[in-house]
Amino acid sequence: MTARGHRGEPAAVVMCGGGFGAYDIVRTLGLAEIGSAVFASHAEDVAFRSRYVRHALLLPEFRERNFAEILDRVGAYGAACPERPVLFYAGDSEILFVSRHREALNRWYRFTLPPQPILSSVTSKARFVDLARQAALPVPPTRVFADAAELESAIATLKLPCIVKPAYNQDWFWETEALRARFGEYKDALRRFDRFGELREFCAGLPHRRSGFVVQSYIEGRDERLASFHAYLDERSRCLGYFLTRVIRTNPPHTGDATCCETFHDEALTRLSLECLARIGYRGIVKIDYKWDASAQAYRMLEIEPHYQTAHLLGACAGVNLASIAFRHARGKPAEGPVRYAAGVRLLELREDLKAYWRGYRKTREWTGLRYLGSLLGRNHHRLYDPRDPGPFLYFCLRHLLRKLQGALRASQRILPHGRAS
Repeated sequence: MTARGHRGEPAAVVMCGGGFGAYDIVRTLGLAEIGSAVFASHAEDVAFRSRYVRHALLLPEFRERNFAEILDRVGAYGAACPERPVLFYAGDSEILFVSRHREALNRWYRFTLPPQPILSSVTSKARFVDLARQAALPVPPTRVFADAAELESAIATLKLPCIVKPAYNQDWFWETEALRARFGEYKDALRRFDRFGELREFCAGLPHRRSGFVVQSYIEGRDERLASFHAYLDERSRCLGYFLTRVIRTNPPHTGDATCCETFHDEALTRLSLECLARIGYRGIVKIDYKWDASAQAYRMLEIEPHYQTAHLLGACAGVNLASIAFRHARGKPAEGPVRYAAGVRLLELREDLKAYWRGYRKTREWTGLRYLGSLLGRNHHRLYDPRDPGPFLYFCLRHLLRKLQGALRASQRILPHGRAS
């Protein structure tokens, strides 16, 4: 644990297992002059290099087998603080940990979670099917299957095209190289099926999971039809701040994470989202993903996520800082945010966006070269690059360069003096 001096309000704690997730929230809080402590599972996490970070704590990987050790370390940190820090969590594994140990963590940290039955339902795609049915949420037709044999018995009742999803995202974090080679990373494993034979083959190859898997009708349309509602709600399900985003591109295309997205306004979608959240008694941070169904002329709800997101950085740039609202609310201070935010504000993750274009959109011709380049020329906020906080970006570039040099060195060492491969 290392101290990093930073003037401002008492530190928040940002917990994230990997990727850029911790830095997204650190930077969002930093825009409101709130310093952070970062709990992450990788020593090379770029968030550790941010000027907004006051403390750093290295944790084991966020797997259930490590939860007891994580709780010991997180608890020891919280118990040593003069007042309870506000806890932020980015990712499905992190929210599972907080949900599992919410009573113990409440002794040391401040945070607002949905009621446990609601939290259990929105963190499982299988349980979410029942919640959607009970609360009349506008989800596409969705079925849950225990295994490929159960799917086979009901396959005549399914409609194509469809998409297969795990009940829990962690179910498709593969344990072996063979599974990773066969299915790819989690987002790569999500795919559309237009033929029953392909659907059967894919599901038959999935390793058994106690929670089974989900088959959902696929909604046609480009990625620009994907939209999200982001908000923070208090204990009475009163909205303290919100904004809407729509996807421009994802990696992989059609099933991946957003690499370019922007804010927009839609009063009808906002009303629908708030009505659905009030219906289930939701509270805390939330993201609702939708896709526009042109055949029904309506948005269909894909999922509800109860953890902090990359898009909160975009919202803060547009005028609504949900992380700051959550921080103030957790500490009992006035927390209602601005009602309005700017539309057309964009967030870009350039490296992943270039991959998405070159490997996907270029081939499908959804984005021509000129149109793609034109989208990069506007005023974009970048996910990693921030001239006010250059440390994480510079560290990432240096680490990337060193990996490339090490790879080139290893390749050269495999070549014998006479040019023959060893």
